[in-house]
Amino acid sequence: MKTQNKYLYLLASLYFIVGFIGICHHELWLDEAHHWLLARDSNSLSELLQHTQNEGHPVLWNLLLYVMTRFTLHPFWMQLLHLIIATAAVGVFLRKAPFHWIFKVLFIFGYFMVFEYALISRNYILGVFFLFLACSVFEFRDKKFMLLSVYLALAANVHLIFAVIAFAIFLTLILEKILEKSSFRKPAVFIGCFIFIGGLVMSAIQIIPSGSTQFFNHVNEMPLSEKFTKGFISLFKGLMAVPDFSSIHFWNSNYFVNLSKPSAAIAGLLLYAVPLLLFYESRKTLFFVYTALFGTQVFFFLTQMSATRHDGMTFLIVIIALWIAHYFAADDSKLRAALDSNFIRLLRSSIVYGILLIHFCSGIYAFAMDYRYAFTPEKEINDFLRQAHLNTQTILAANCSGTVVSPNLQKKLFFLCADDYGSFCRWNSECAADFTPEEITAMLSDYLKTHDSGIYLSHTVMLESNATDFQYHFLKKFEGCIIRNNDYYLYEISKNKP
Repeated sequence: MKTQNKYLYLLASLYFIVGFIGICHHELWLDEAHHWLLARDSNSLSELLQHTQNEGHPVLWNLLLYVMTRFTLHPFWMQLLHLIIATAAVGVFLRKAPFHWIFKVLFIFGYFMVFEYALISRNYILGVFFLFLACSVFEFRDKKFMLLSVYLALAANVHLIFAVIAFAIFLTLILEKILEKSSFRKPAVFIGCFIFIGGLVMSAIQIIPSGSTQFFNHVNEMPLSEKFTKGFISLFKGLMAVPDFSSIHFWNSNYFVNLSKPSAAIAGLLLYAVPLLLFYESRKTLFFVYTALFGTQVFFFLTQMSATRHDGMTFLIVIIALWIAHYFAADDSKLRAALDSNFIRLLRSSIVYGILLIHFCSGIYAFAMDYRYAFTPEKEINDFLRQAHLNTQTILAANCSGTVVSPNLQKKLFFLCADDYGSFCRWNSECAADFTPEEITAMLSDYLKTHDSGIYLSHTVMLESNATDFQYHFLKKFEGCIIRNNDYYLYEISKNKP
């Protein structure tokens, strides 16, 4: 066996083992549970498509989960599937990426690949996998244009932000053909363009909501300056991925942003010069980077998504650019003549490895914290319900805040907002709203008109009520998890005796 293959199998196996230990100690949070339940509680493919009409995501991840839930109801298998895909993505990267082994080790065990896109089971790792497959054949892009287009089309059907990155890669391919005056009449090129454009159209059809949704209500109310800030600061948060280690609630936080958000936004703007320093040798690579970064800024401006997993896309853009830059010939340009020197090359290498080292340290920290502390109280709540023999009773939730316990409880909850049993969130319904204590009291009273008792799971403390038709007994508070503002309170409710 070649030494290179030994390193590949060793590192990929180590990555899987580390990831397996991680998922065994990771509790599901709302989004993970939600997509599992979408698949679990859809009785047919047509019903699944109907349920995902207002999700804002293509259905590829949900389709995989739908197939899995036909064989098992235990969400651990979702986590294992996610880890297998992550390991496959790492395998492609280790085998095909033209980087030194030190670079590869720092990257795969960095914050995003060892924690954010490995332990948390979401659709993002599918996008990473398909983009890495696209990069793996980029060297042979003329001969494998159709295959490259398929990979990009699949990436575009994972998430809107991956569609942005895939589109930037595709535009770079088209630009290269225009500059080199290559023929677009070749069957492979024509079919490849048709495949990718068709993939984009299919993605757009799935993303555009069929009706009203609560997702963007808060965006419409924001001032213009705040909308722009989210985009500018995303590059800083993507490259300087340092969680706020001063708190257990490190997830979706950035230490430097918490110190000074205006300073981080200014630094984010200044960091837009970094790609110029890294890729001055190739105008095609610069075109890809700035096209992709501009596209992500539009994404952040329109959606105001600000989670670390979204910011990680800016880091991924830089990694992809470093990868494909190896397959572009250096340009004879004034920019290259002005910047090309031993000092700049040393500075460039220092910047890249400095960022990777920061991510590596952050990855170790995040993994260790998730191992030590509960990500959510999901497991603790389910264990308590079983040990107290309450899991057979009806579990009530005001809205989809109770969704997180349903996968491992392996049954539906009674959603007070819908006056019916449910599990996943319906973002275009009355259950997407927040309720006042008075409204919750009224809903509990209505429930007990037709039921004798129930176990109420709440994000908030129940206030003293003037209601005379039911009584409640506090059971337990669940607190101390990594996700901020994710404490739960459990109550037993029942009718007042006449």
